[in-house]
Amino acid sequence: MPHVLSKSVTAIPSMDKYANRLRKRLDVLKEMADYAEDVNPVSAEDYALVSDWSDALRPITQHAPGIFSFPYLSPEFCKDLMLELDCMDYVVNEAEPEEAQIPELVLMHHCPSLHECLRSLWHDAGVTLAKVLFGQDPQYLRTIQAAKYNPENTPHGHWHADNDSDVTMVVALTNDHEGGGTKVHLGPFSKHVVVPQLPVGHAMFFNGKAMRHYGMPVTSGERNLLVHWGEIK
Repeated sequence: MPHVLSKSVTAIPSMDKYANRLRKRLDVLKEMADYAEDVNPVSAEDYALVSDWSDALRPITQHAPGIFSFPYLSPEFCKDLMLELDCMDYVVNEAEPEEAQIPELVLMHHCPSLHECLRSLWHDAGVTLAKVLFGQDPQYLRTIQAAKYNPENTPHGHWHADNDSDVTMVVALTNDHEGGGTKVHLGPFSKHVVVPQLPVGHAMFFNGKAMRHYGMPVTSGERNLLVHWGEIK
């Protein structure tokens, strides 16, 4: 039976659910996304000439080529999400190798209304950011999953790729734990990139299909995430 929300407003898509720094710049980012789609992918030469474009990119951190993080959801919305997620039953995917079996839930199955809210936010802002940062249009959202990591279920990392995801977005819902973060493999001639635990509501953005990665162990407390898998149309 689908989860019944304790607060129905949590599943209504609205601008206040975005992080403040993203919400203020979203119109400019959409302008940049249109340019990327209709003219050419945005480059330093393009935004160097437009002060609004440069300012819109200011909250975005590039950890390595093709790996970004940025404020995405508001801390208040993340808190409301956790109130609902804590009432749902997480299970492991027994088809995966044992070391990769992390408690998770697919929102489409457990709470369709919440899935639709997050899907709407993805198509409004997530796709916009993908057009700007990658020059790609991941219109097809394969899944949104919630996952939790703790010392009992993450004794060590597990390298993997997101086979159905050209653009993976991982959103931190909590950060009151020790450890965590994500390690990404860039190839034999590069050092692994470690994206540390992000503030609540911040998202990591990368090509999950092309870049092998793993969630680093949590040593105490519990790490809670939202994982989006998007495919290019």
